[in-house]
Amino acid sequence: MTTRILMFGVFGIVVGSILSILVVQHFDQDGGSRSTHPPDPLVVTPENAAEKTQ
Repeated sequence: MTTRILMFGVFGIVVGSILSILVVQHFDQDGGSRSTHPPDPLVVTPENAAEKTQ
């Protein structure tokens, strides 16, 4: 194998991994933001606090 083929292979793997990370982040926009932030106590009433954290 020549050096050019290996270089294109490594470049393709790097570009493919970056694109796959971007696609996963695009389709999983709501998953992380809901579970990492606790409810704001000034906005959420105690009756609805359990529903907002789930």
